[in-house]
Amino acid sequence: MSSIIYYRKSSFGISLWAFILSVFFISISVVSCSLDSTSEKDFDLPPSGYTANQPLSRYYSSSSVVVSPDNKYIAATNSDSDSITIVNAQSLKVKSEVGVGDDPRTLSFTPDSKNLVVSNHGSNTISIVDIEKGIEIHQYPVGFMPYGVVNNGDYVFVSEFGFGRVSVVDLSAGLVVGNVSVDEFPSAMALDSTGKRLFVTHFSSGSVSVIDLLTFTVVQRISTGRDTNLSQFISLNSDASKAYIPQTRSNVTNEALLFDTTVFPVVNVVDLSQFTLLNSERITLDTADEPVNMPFAVALSPDDKTVYLANAGSNNVSIIDLDTNKGKAHIEVGANPRGLAITEDGANVFVNNVLDGTLSVIDTSTLRVSAEVILTNTPLNEHVLEGKRIFNSSESPLLSTDNWISCATCHFDGMMDSRTWLGFSDGPRNTPSLLGVKDTLPIHWSGDFDELHDVEITIREVQFGDGLISGTVNDSLGPTHAGVSAKLDSLVAYMESLEIRSSPYNSDIESIIRGKSLFAKHACNSCHRQPFYIDMKLHDVGTGVASKEKNSHGRGTKFDTPSLSGIWMTAPYFHDGSAETLEDVFQTGTTHNISFKMNEHEIVDLITFLKSLP
Repeated sequence: MSSIIYYRKSSFGISLWAFILSVFFISISVVSCSLDSTSEKDFDLPPSGYTANQPLSRYYSSSSVVVSPDNKYIAATNSDSDSITIVNAQSLKVKSEVGVGDDPRTLSFTPDSKNLVVSNHGSNTISIVDIEKGIEIHQYPVGFMPYGVVNNGDYVFVSEFGFGRVSVVDLSAGLVVGNVSVDEFPSAMALDSTGKRLFVTHFSSGSVSVIDLLTFTVVQRISTGRDTNLSQFISLNSDASKAYIPQTRSNVTNEALLFDTTVFPVVNVVDLSQFTLLNSERITLDTADEPVNMPFAVALSPDDKTVYLANAGSNNVSIIDLDTNKGKAHIEVGANPRGLAITEDGANVFVNNVLDGTLSVIDTSTLRVSAEVILTNTPLNEHVLEGKRIFNSSESPLLSTDNWISCATCHFDGMMDSRTWLGFSDGPRNTPSLLGVKDTLPIHWSGDFDELHDVEITIREVQFGDGLISGTVNDSLGPTHAGVSAKLDSLVAYMESLEIRSSPYNSDIESIIRGKSLFAKHACNSCHRQPFYIDMKLHDVGTGVASKEKNSHGRGTKFDTPSLSGIWMTAPYFHDGSAETLEDVFQTGTTHNISFKMNEHEIVDLITFLKSLP
C-alpha cells in the first residue's frame, strides 16, 4: 500500500476524541491493507536476507507471556481487554497496562529489551510498545489474523493465520517488506539463536515449516503426524537441536469412541538437524503425568532436563523430567493458561491465565505457585465470561471425565478442528465451525439440535461429563433446556457471542460479481438463502450412505443446509468431509455435482464469490 498510518497514545486511558480518530484512521488503513494483501507482491530481498545486523544471544518463541532479554520485565497479552501488561520481574508489581489492537495473541521483546512487538489477531495489525514509557508508540497493518510474532531487532516476523503466510515488517520503517506462502493456519513461531532459521507451526495439521531467512524460502516441512492438532507453540532447546511442540492427537478413525479414546495430549519432539519427528521422545501426558486437556505452551529449564507445560483446558501445569519422561509435579493454576515463560536462570516460571486475567508465578525450587499477579480486569459481560471459561475447560466433572475433553478441544475459539470423526453415534461427522452459530440454527449435520442449549447432550454423550443440568435431560427436539441451569445459560451466552470474521478474499470484485450470478444461475440460492445462506431444512444431496447414518431421529441421508458464511476457512466440506476443497464440492454427490455445467473460468468465479462471503 502507498502509506502506513502511525499514531501515538499518551496513556492507556486516552481521551475519547483521540480514540475515535485513531480507530477511524487505523480502520481505513487496515481495510486497505487487507484488500491489497490478497495479491502477490514482489519484494527486493536484502543481500543478507532478513537476518539481523547483530547476532542474537538466544532463541525467541512467540508466546502470550515473555521475559525480557535483560530479565527485568515480564509481559503478557490480555486478549479480551485488548491490552498487554508489563510486570517488574523482581518486585512482581505491575508497571503498566497498555492498550493495543483488538485481540492481542502473542508478543515479543526486541533484543535490546526496550520495546515489545504485539500481534493483534482481531485488527490485523502489530503494535510496538515502548517499555520505559509504557505506551503504544506505533500500530502497523499486516495480513489477516496475525497470530505468532517474533523479531530480531531489525525485522518482525508475523504468522498470518488467515492467509497461510509469513510476513516480514521492517521494524524501523513499519513497512511490510516481504512475505512467503506457507501451509494453512500458521500460528506459533521460533527464531533460532543464529538468526537464520524460522520455525512455524500450523494449527490444524501439526506440520512445521522451516524458513531460511537468508533466502526467505520454505526449505523444509516437518510432519508430526496427520492426527496432530492445536499446534500453537514451539520451544527450542538450548542449542536449537530440538523443538518441543505441545499438541493434541485426534483419534478420528476410531469407530467406537469413548471419552479417553477421542483425543490424546502430547508433546512432540522434532530433530532440527535431520528435520524428523523423534517418536521415542514423545511425551504422552496422560501416562507421563495424569490426564490433562489441551497442552498449549511449553518451556524448558536452562539445562534442558525439565519441561514445563501449560494445559489450557484442564487449568494446570505439568512438570516433566526429561531423563525419565515422568512427571515431577502437577500444579493447579488459573483459568485457561495459554502462555508460559521461564527466567534465564530457571528460577521462576510465569503462566498467563487468560480467562482470569492473572499471572501465576511458579517457584521451580519448590514446584509451587509462589505468587499471583492481577494483569487486567476482563471487560466481558459476566455471563459471557463464565460461559467462555466453561467452553474452554475440562476441569470439572460436570464437563468431562478425568479432565479429558473440553468444547474447545474440537472448537478452539469457536472454530473447527478440520477433522471428520468416524465414530460419532450419528455416523461420520465433519466438525463444523460455531462462528455465527446463533443465526444458523438448527445445529448438527442432522439438524436435531434446535437450540444451543442442547449442547448439554454433547457434554454428556461426547465429553462424558455429568452435565450442567441436574437430573435427566429432554430430547433435543423436545422441551427447551433454556433457563434450567445458570451455567448452561452462560455457556450459551458465550456461544451466541461468537462472530464470523469478514473474509480477506474480497479484492477481485469483477470475479465476485460473476460468481454471484453463477450462484443464482445454478439455483444455489434456493437452499443457501441470504443473509446467512441457510434454509433451516434437511436435504438429501447424494453424499450420505444409508448404512452409516444412525441418527436417532430418523434423519437418514438428509442433512441440514450448512451456512456458507466463512466457508473460505472451513474445509473440508459436507457432513463426512468428502470434499477436501471447494473445487471438489462441485464434483461430489448429486445436487452439488455441477462442474460439468461450467467451464474452468466460471468455476473459478463461483469459488471466488463463495470465498468472499463474510
